[in-house]
Amino acid sequence: MQAARRRFSRQGYDHVGVREIAADAGVNAALVNRYFGSKEELFAEIAASAFNIEDVSRGPMSEWGERTAKFLMGALPPEEDDGDFNPFQFLLGSVLSPVAAPIVARHLHANFIIPLAERIGTEDARLRASIATSYVLGFAMTRVALRLPDFRIADTDKVVDLLGDAIQRCLTGADAETVEPGSGIH
Repeated sequence: MQAARRRFSRQGYDHVGVREIAADAGVNAALVNRYFGSKEELFAEIAASAFNIEDVSRGPMSEWGERTAKFLMGALPPEEDDGDFNPFQFLLGSVLSPVAAPIVARHLHANFIIPLAERIGTEDARLRASIATSYVLGFAMTRVALRLPDFRIADTDKVVDLLGDAIQRCLTGADAETVEPGSGIH
């Protein structure tokens, strides 16, 4: 699993073969196929655990945007690749694949958007959660994949303030500073 996670994260679905994954793991490709059935099933297994909302969900909903922005600034080094699994690189490396994209979309929806919508708890929660997710993924793409220089030179606190406020407004209709206790936002 670790070898597959690293390969898919670095190279995307279409540019990785079971033989390469098996070689990285020090096993025979037949063993990988025996346990996972196919490259597609192995990829789906990794996608199922790639998007974990728990990393930012602890704490009040009124601070979700700020927590998410801090997580993104800390979890996404703009120019470094330590070879470990990166869920954003995993996603970006697979979105153009006709096989991988629906798998990633299904798991992103089930494991991130739906739990976030449940936390929001409003009638339009799924739409709000989907739009907030687009902020997260857009930021990840511009910082990690495109490596925009502004994020390398920007003050981290300023990025957290701006991005966190944009996400929070999407989720709750207000920034964290204007949410009153007892307002129904949880």
